[in-house]
Amino acid sequence: MTPEPAPRAYRSRAERRDELLDAAALVVRDGGVEALTTRAVAERAGVAHGVVHYAFGARQHLVLALLERQARDVLPRVLAAAEEHDDLAGALEAGVSAYLALVRAEPERFLLLESLSGTALGGPALGGDDALVRGERALWHDGLVAAIERWTARHGVALAEPPAVVADAVLALVDGLGRAAWSDPDGSATDRARALLVRGLAHALTR
Repeated sequence: MTPEPAPRAYRSRAERRDELLDAAALVVRDGGVEALTTRAVAERAGVAHGVVHYAFGARQHLVLALLERQARDVLPRVLAAAEEHDDLAGALEAGVSAYLALVRAEPERFLLLESLSGTALGGPALGGDDALVRGERALWHDGLVAAIERWTARHGVALAEPPAVVADAVLALVDGLGRAAWSDPDGSATDRARALLVRGLAHALTR
Protein backbone atom coordinates (compact mmCIF):
# COMPACT_ATOMS: atom_id res chain seq x y z
CA MET A 1 0.00 0.00 0.00
CA THR A 2 1.48 3.33 -1.11
CA PRO A 3 1.77 5.78 1.80
CA GLU A 4 -0.07 9.05 1.37
CA PRO A 5 2.17 12.13 1.04
CA ALA A 6 2.52 14.12 4.20
CA PRO A 7 0.34 17.22 4.20
CA ARG A 8 2.12 20.53 3.76
CA ALA A 9 2.44 22.51 6.95
CA TYR A 10 -0.17 25.22 7.19
CA ARG A 11 1.17 28.75 7.33
CA SER A 12 -0.87 31.73 8.40
CA ARG A 13 -0.90 34.74 6.11
CA ALA A 14 1.50 36.55 8.44
CA GLU A 15 3.92 33.61 8.39
CA ARG A 16 3.69 33.40 4.61
CA ARG A 17 4.40 37.12 4.29
CA ASP A 18 7.48 36.79 6.51
CA GLU A 19 8.71 33.88 4.41
CA LEU A 20 8.27 35.90 1.22
CA LEU A 21 9.98 38.94 2.75
CA ASP A 22 12.96 36.75 3.66
CA ALA A 23 13.08 35.57 0.05
CA ALA A 24 12.80 39.15 -1.24
CA ALA A 25 15.71 40.25 0.93
CA LEU A 26 17.85 37.45 -0.53
CA VAL A 27 16.88 38.43 -4.08
CA VAL A 28 18.01 42.02 -3.46
CA ARG A 29 21.17 40.87 -1.71
CA ASP A 30 22.20 38.67 -4.62
CA GLY A 31 20.95 40.70 -7.58
CA GLY A 32 20.32 44.25 -6.46
CA VAL A 33 17.10 46.24 -6.51
CA GLU A 34 16.69 45.69 -10.26
CA ALA A 35 16.35 41.95 -9.66
CA LEU A 36 13.45 42.36 -7.24
CA THR A 37 10.35 41.14 -9.05
CA THR A 38 7.41 39.21 -7.70
CA ARG A 39 8.36 36.30 -9.97
CA ALA A 40 11.94 36.24 -8.64
CA VAL A 41 10.63 36.26 -5.06
CA ALA A 42 8.25 33.40 -5.82
CA GLU A 43 11.05 31.34 -7.32
CA ARG A 44 13.34 32.04 -4.37
CA ALA A 45 10.61 31.07 -1.89
CA GLY A 46 9.60 28.00 -3.87
CA VAL A 47 5.97 29.04 -4.26
CA ALA A 48 3.64 29.82 -7.13
CA HIS A 49 3.85 33.31 -8.57
CA GLY A 50 0.26 34.00 -7.55
CA VAL A 51 1.14 33.50 -3.87
CA VAL A 52 3.30 36.64 -3.91
CA HIS A 53 0.58 38.66 -5.62
CA TYR A 54 -1.98 37.42 -3.11
CA ALA A 55 0.25 38.42 -0.18
CA PHE A 56 1.44 41.80 -1.46
CA GLY A 57 -0.06 42.80 -4.77
CA ALA A 58 2.40 44.87 -6.80
CA ARG A 59 6.12 44.76 -6.10
CA GLN A 60 6.01 48.30 -4.70
CA HIS A 61 3.94 46.95 -1.81
CA LEU A 62 6.50 44.19 -1.32
CA VAL A 63 9.29 46.76 -1.06
CA LEU A 64 7.33 48.86 1.41
CA ALA A 65 6.67 45.77 3.53
CA LEU A 66 10.42 45.08 3.63
CA LEU A 67 11.14 48.62 4.77
CA GLU A 68 8.35 48.56 7.35
CA ARG A 69 9.60 45.28 8.80
CA GLN A 70 13.02 46.83 9.25
CA ALA A 71 11.56 49.85 11.03
CA ARG A 72 9.40 47.75 13.34
CA ASP A 73 12.37 45.57 14.23
CA VAL A 74 14.97 48.29 14.81
CA LEU A 75 13.04 51.30 16.12
CA PRO A 76 11.76 49.73 19.38
CA ARG A 77 15.29 48.70 20.35
CA VAL A 78 16.65 52.18 19.68
CA LEU A 79 13.84 53.83 21.66
CA ALA A 80 14.17 51.39 24.56
CA ALA A 81 17.85 52.32 24.92
CA ALA A 82 17.05 56.04 24.91
CA GLU A 83 14.19 55.79 27.39
CA GLU A 84 16.47 54.38 30.09
CA HIS A 85 18.05 57.83 30.54
CA ASP A 86 16.71 60.84 32.43
CA ASP A 87 18.84 63.51 30.73
CA LEU A 88 18.44 64.53 27.10
CA ALA A 89 22.10 64.12 26.14
CA GLY A 90 22.17 60.67 27.71
CA ALA A 91 18.97 59.62 25.95
CA LEU A 92 20.20 60.82 22.57
CA GLU A 93 23.60 59.21 23.07
CA ALA A 94 22.06 55.87 24.07
CA GLY A 95 19.57 55.82 21.19
CA VAL A 96 22.08 56.77 18.51
CA SER A 97 24.66 54.35 19.91
CA ALA A 98 22.10 51.54 19.89
CA TYR A 99 21.35 52.22 16.23
CA LEU A 100 25.03 52.25 15.28
CA ALA A 101 25.60 49.02 17.19
CA LEU A 102 22.90 47.36 15.10
CA VAL A 103 24.41 48.70 11.88
CA ARG A 104 27.84 47.35 12.85
CA ALA A 105 26.42 43.99 13.90
CA GLU A 106 24.48 43.48 10.66
CA PRO A 107 26.07 45.70 7.98
CA GLU A 108 24.78 43.65 5.05
CA ARG A 109 21.22 43.93 6.29
CA PHE A 110 21.41 47.68 6.67
CA LEU A 111 23.13 48.15 3.33
CA LEU A 112 20.35 46.12 1.71
CA LEU A 113 17.65 48.26 3.29
CA GLU A 114 19.54 51.42 2.43
CA SER A 115 19.59 50.36 -1.21
CA LEU A 116 15.82 50.03 -1.10
CA SER A 117 15.01 53.23 0.77
CA GLY A 118 17.65 55.41 -0.90
CA THR A 119 18.00 56.77 -4.40
CA ALA A 120 17.09 53.49 -6.05
CA LEU A 121 13.44 54.02 -5.19
CA GLY A 122 13.47 57.41 -6.88
CA GLY A 123 14.95 55.97 -10.05
CA PRO A 124 13.82 53.62 -12.80
CA ALA A 125 14.45 50.40 -10.89
CA LEU A 126 11.12 50.61 -9.12
CA GLY A 127 9.31 53.15 -11.22
CA GLY A 128 10.36 56.24 -9.30
CA ASP A 129 7.70 55.70 -6.65
CA ASP A 130 8.85 58.03 -3.87
CA ALA A 131 5.68 57.20 -1.91
CA LEU A 132 7.59 54.11 -0.77
CA VAL A 133 10.26 56.24 0.83
CA ARG A 134 7.66 58.50 2.43
CA GLY A 135 5.78 55.53 3.86
CA GLU A 136 8.87 54.01 5.46
CA ARG A 137 10.03 57.39 6.68
CA ALA A 138 6.67 58.06 8.31
CA LEU A 139 7.06 54.96 10.49
CA TRP A 140 10.39 56.19 11.83
CA HIS A 141 9.24 59.79 12.18
CA ASP A 142 5.94 59.00 13.90
CA GLY A 143 7.63 56.55 16.25
CA LEU A 144 10.24 59.12 17.22
CA VAL A 145 7.66 61.88 17.73
CA ALA A 146 5.62 59.65 20.05
CA ALA A 147 8.76 58.67 22.00
CA ILE A 148 9.90 62.29 22.32
CA GLU A 149 6.48 63.34 23.61
CA ARG A 150 6.48 60.53 26.18
CA TRP A 151 10.01 61.31 27.34
CA THR A 152 9.49 65.06 27.71
CA ALA A 153 6.18 64.59 29.52
CA ARG A 154 7.68 62.06 31.93
CA HIS A 155 10.66 64.26 32.77
CA GLY A 156 8.98 67.65 32.56
CA VAL A 157 11.40 68.87 29.90
CA ALA A 158 10.50 71.66 27.49
CA LEU A 159 12.49 71.43 24.26
CA ALA A 160 13.43 74.42 22.13
CA GLU A 161 11.81 72.83 19.05
CA PRO A 162 8.56 70.91 18.47
CA PRO A 163 8.78 67.09 18.63
CA ALA A 164 8.33 66.78 14.86
CA VAL A 165 11.37 69.00 14.23
CA VAL A 166 13.40 67.10 16.83
CA ALA A 167 12.46 63.82 15.13
CA ASP A 168 13.65 65.21 11.78
CA ALA A 169 16.98 66.18 13.36
CA VAL A 170 17.45 62.76 14.97
CA LEU A 171 16.67 60.99 11.70
CA ALA A 172 19.20 63.12 9.85
CA LEU A 173 21.76 62.37 12.55
CA VAL A 174 21.35 58.60 12.51
CA ASP A 175 21.17 58.48 8.72
CA GLY A 176 24.49 60.26 8.35
CA LEU A 177 26.23 58.35 11.11
CA GLY A 178 24.88 55.04 9.85
CA ARG A 179 26.38 55.64 6.41
CA ALA A 180 29.65 56.76 7.98
CA ALA A 181 29.81 53.56 10.05
CA TRP A 182 29.84 51.38 6.91
CA SER A 183 33.12 52.93 5.73
CA ASP A 184 34.75 53.24 9.17
CA PRO A 185 36.14 49.78 10.05
CA ASP A 186 37.26 50.49 13.61
CA GLY A 187 34.44 52.94 14.34
CA SER A 188 36.64 55.56 15.96
CA ALA A 189 35.90 58.40 13.55
CA THR A 190 32.17 57.67 13.67
CA ASP A 191 32.18 57.57 17.47
CA ARG A 192 33.94 60.94 17.67
CA ALA A 193 31.44 62.45 15.26
CA ARG A 194 28.56 60.89 17.19
CA ALA A 195 29.69 62.37 20.50
CA LEU A 196 30.13 65.83 18.98
CA LEU A 197 26.82 65.84 17.11
CA VAL A 198 24.83 64.48 20.05
CA ARG A 199 26.24 67.13 22.37
CA GLY A 200 25.48 69.83 19.85
CA LEU A 201 21.90 68.67 19.30
CA ALA A 202 21.22 68.31 23.04
CA HIS A 203 22.58 71.82 23.64
CA ALA A 204 20.50 73.30 20.83
CA LEU A 205 17.33 71.69 22.15
CA THR A 206 17.74 72.77 25.77
CA ARG A 207 19.15 76.30 25.52
